[in-house]
Amino acid sequence: MKKLVLFVLLVTTTKISLSQIDMITALKTIGEDVVYTEYLFVTIKPGSKNEISQKRYKANLKLEKNRFGKVVGFNALEIDKKNGEEHGIKYNYMYNKFDNYTHPSYAEASASHAYAIINGVIFYLEHFENINSFDIAQVWIPTIPKPRSSEAVFQGGKMSDLQSADLMKLVKDYFVEMKKIQEANPYNESEQMEADAMKFTLDSTNIMIRQGNADYWNSEAGQKKLAQMRQPRIILTNDTGADFCLCHGQGVSTVLKPGEKKEFGCRDGKVYLGEKVPNSTSLKQTNKLLLDLNGTNCGAKINASTL
Repeated sequence: MKKLVLFVLLVTTTKISLSQIDMITALKTIGEDVVYTEYLFVTIKPGSKNEISQKRYKANLKLEKNRFGKVVGFNALEIDKKNGEEHGIKYNYMYNKFDNYTHPSYAEASASHAYAIINGVIFYLEHFENINSFDIAQVWIPTIPKPRSSEAVFQGGKMSDLQSADLMKLVKDYFVEMKKIQEANPYNESEQMEADAMKFTLDSTNIMIRQGNADYWNSEAGQKKLAQMRQPRIILTNDTGADFCLCHGQGVSTVLKPGEKKEFGCRDGKVYLGEKVPNSTSLKQTNKLLLDLNGTNCGAKINASTL
């Protein structure tokens, strides 16, 4: 009986640990040959099957390493792209970084996004504030090679598994367990040195970028640009009672509905009257010049009926 109880405990422990694979280990284990399919829409339906739809890229993962040879991120490169590599996911060291140097649970992306790899599936998380606040926006699902179907990293990663799972609970539970693993495994001296060196690289690059920006805005050209940006804008109101068509900039066209307004900068060039083209949504530029935005009418409020 004691042996049976021990066996059951071991099996239970193994099942729990299989899903707690940190992102570096997952990327190394998956490798660069497994094909991933991106699904653009994930709709979670409690009490029913989750909807996972709209395929886009098929890609392989390419691992990115730092100067110490440690995996720090990945790219998803589209397969069979004739005109060079198409990045479904593109690594950038300035924006993409792991939450932990040795046992990461997710990789930050720009604009409050993040990626996590759970059961071999890449979860794309939007509105990511922390491990308790996010939305599951997309998933990348692996096509698991038959010889590798029993590997721990892929267990629970099939489409049928994702459709029937409580996905938010799956991801949040993963983060909770990974946090415990991270706390139980502090960096050793060498790892801390490497993590500090990578942080210094990022911080110093940010300082140089900020200094470069400051140098530009303090320069003669930057001050001139700021002065232009600070000039009051011109407001054009369509008071004609009909659609008012405009052509301006580099091939830009605008249709102002009755009562609508359009703002222009003081030095936005010339604005011409446009006319609609039959059976087309585009506009044709006429020879009638409506506004010459040359810096002389900053702050003006103009009614279309006067032009």
